[in-house]
Amino acid sequence: MRYDHGTIQNQMQAASLLDALKGKLSDAAEKPELAAIMQSPKWSTHWRLCNVAGVHAYETPQGWRADLAFRDLPAGVPMLIGNSVPCGSREEAMDGAIFKLSICAETEKAWLANFDATMRWFAFDEIMMPVDPDYLPGRAADLAREGYTQADARGRLAYLRHVISGDEPLTNAAVDAADEQTRERLVVVCEIAMSLGLTEFTLADGVWAEYMPTAPGPMQ
Repeated sequence: MRYDHGTIQNQMQAASLLDALKGKLSDAAEKPELAAIMQSPKWSTHWRLCNVAGVHAYETPQGWRADLAFRDLPAGVPMLIGNSVPCGSREEAMDGAIFKLSICAETEKAWLANFDATMRWFAFDEIMMPVDPDYLPGRAADLAREGYTQADARGRLAYLRHVISGDEPLTNAAVDAADEQTRERLVVVCEIAMSLGLTEFTLADGVWAEYMPTAPGPMQ
């Protein structure tokens, strides 16, 4: 039977294996070849350790494979990477997975080191929200198909301000005090707003009561 990366059981096992392998990673000081691979045009800067959802190890008639499964990637970036040819043993496949995870870790370090310069920034009242520009084209295309407008985005921003700070200007302290799901929605909606050409949202743009009749349902 063909291995299915999408089943809950396989995803749980892959997440558990990822946790086990994280303690075995190398860094660029130990393996200089990691940096060279990071510079390859075939390696995506979005293949970061924080985006790895799990490591799927499985045997096929040709041999063992170990695939890294990713989440939250921009449109067009592959969600799975693995060994190009099957390995002769599970241990060999694990060594390949550890090597790729090590590259992911180094990629994440480089991304964090250049975070401020890499991100675009959405001004929301008194805070600046980072937005990865690589996500904007795919998001804009999805929004165009759905007919989502700048007015819809402003309504959602006003709603989140209402939830987080009760129509008071949004602050870092208020966002930090919000629950995780609300903070995640804030990130998504700022990305949506910037995809639609907005760069800021302030009290001058209105509060929730002004948008409430027309604002769409909760964003996921």
